[in-house]
Amino acid sequence: MTAKEQQPHWLASKLIGDELISKIKQLNAQELSWLSGYCAGLLESSDNTGVGIDSTKPSLSTSVTSESAVKPALVVYASQTGNAQAVAEALHQSLSTNGIEAVLKSTLDIKLKELASYSAILITASTHGEGEPPDDAIELHEALISKKGAKKRPSLEGVKHAVLGLGDSSYEFFCQTAKDFDKALSDGGSVSLQAPVLCDVDYEDSAQEWVNQVTASLKDYVTSLGGGSANAALSTISTETDVVPAASIYDKNNPFTATVETIQRITGQGSPKETYHVEIDLTDSNIVYEPGDALGIIAHNKAELVSEVTDLLNLDADSTVDYKGQGITLQQFLTEKAELTLVNKLSVKTLLELSPSDELQNIVDNEFGDFIEHHQFVDVLHIAKPTINAKQLVELLKPIKPRLYSISSSLEETPDEVHLTLNHVVSSNEFGQRYGLASHFLTQGLEEGDEVSVFVEKNPKFKLPLADEPVIMVGPGTGVAPFRSFLQHREALENTGKNWLFFGNPYFNTDFLYQVEIQNYLKSGTLTKVDLAFSRDSEDGEKVYVQQKLLDNSAEVWQWLEQGAYFYVCGDMHRMAKDVEAALLTIIQSQGGKDEEQAKQYLKQLKSDNRYQRDIY
Repeated sequence: MTAKEQQPHWLASKLIGDELISKIKQLNAQELSWLSGYCAGLLESSDNTGVGIDSTKPSLSTSVTSESAVKPALVVYASQTGNAQAVAEALHQSLSTNGIEAVLKSTLDIKLKELASYSAILITASTHGEGEPPDDAIELHEALISKKGAKKRPSLEGVKHAVLGLGDSSYEFFCQTAKDFDKALSDGGSVSLQAPVLCDVDYEDSAQEWVNQVTASLKDYVTSLGGGSANAALSTISTETDVVPAASIYDKNNPFTATVETIQRITGQGSPKETYHVEIDLTDSNIVYEPGDALGIIAHNKAELVSEVTDLLNLDADSTVDYKGQGITLQQFLTEKAELTLVNKLSVKTLLELSPSDELQNIVDNEFGDFIEHHQFVDVLHIAKPTINAKQLVELLKPIKPRLYSISSSLEETPDEVHLTLNHVVSSNEFGQRYGLASHFLTQGLEEGDEVSVFVEKNPKFKLPLADEPVIMVGPGTGVAPFRSFLQHREALENTGKNWLFFGNPYFNTDFLYQVEIQNYLKSGTLTKVDLAFSRDSEDGEKVYVQQKLLDNSAEVWQWLEQGAYFYVCGDMHRMAKDVEAALLTIIQSQGGKDEEQAKQYLKQLKSDNRYQRDIY
């Protein structure tokens, strides 16, 4: 080391002492960046006012926090499957990289009173089901939007906020959770850094742009608060952080071409359901999945549906259309690229602008939620009878989205396969019979030996415990799928944790899915206990569901919870999941000797500890 290189350390040592230098060396990159800017700010202050630095007696705080420092930003995520969390983590990393102090939290860990403690509140929020918040966000969402919560909400005057929503525009209440959070923050006095960004299914590019914009806006905002010096060491915004790091070489944009090995109906004749077991060969894919993950299916629209659309519009299916700069036939576009089995409100409004229809306008204004339950895009055409050309059709239709199914197998048991358990979705309306896109494609459109494009969608919010803790699994109907995976996995690994399954369906004789397997798991001891609820087998006509079976076993369910059991729910979110949660709260109250509020706090702690997990749809 040369004398010139030694001089700065010698001078610093003389000015502020070795002990302080030692403390400064312990600071991380972000803290050093803040400290550098803070010192620059003090220098600027002394130059402008003559106050701030005594040149005859140097002094420097070793802390990166100060009463005069700008409050940190809060990055908070409301995430169901992990996508909103991944965006929040990318934003937090981007802020840190750019020298902006920020705290990353789940909505589950936020209390209303702390919101005023931050300079900015940056929220990423997914919307679950029909406008509902993710599980971890239910409490904060209710506290913010309810009249009671509004009274308790602290003043957010002087606070800025930005909101990103993740959703699916085929649902009526698109990105509703994000909209609710944005309004609640504004009502509390906070001012938007920018308008809310509401992302559809293909969210990655929009989310990345939002991360970059919020980082830049927040940097300007911090500067305006007098904290600009805290970022002086970085003059440009670093945008190297990926919103969603790639977990696999295969994803929805680059799926793996697999082979269908088995398509087997597993409900009997007379059952009100058509439930299928599907096995897909993953040989040579190097795809890895865990119990709790989902498989994405790239499905195609059935030929009859495509023909119905082109016939109604009097269009030539063989004509060429431009799709993302590529010339393809209208037939190929409608078969492989266009979302036809869902009704998108934005698309319908666009269609109304092109071809007004009083009947369709009334549906959009007053009956849309009910309409989309049993209707598809082709039914909109039946009603509106529009006159549009192929180019207009391409522009108003949304891209087809992959369908996700809970995986019902374990790699430990079937290392080169993935199994699915699904219902063939069929409904009828005044215009004819309608089918679910992927369920029809997989069970009726393909044959064994055919190829299908797939990818794994990770679900970090729905995972087995790493150790041997007991698990309680509530999965009626096809909700049993991930629990079949759980049981396969635990048996293959010789896990000694206790396993309790609650399963229900209409009839024992026709709808007991995987009956032989479940009986074998009981015999082997892998499955400790099973409780069955066949709702239509009751002699007195009273329907019994899984939530009633939980209540019937209240004392033992409570014992398992107190022993550290993990509680899982998979299946219908609209009724079953809500009824199961209500039953669980009743058990916590009655068996735990708790009042309503204490029971809610107990359940919240289970969520916080990842011991209450739901995969509901």
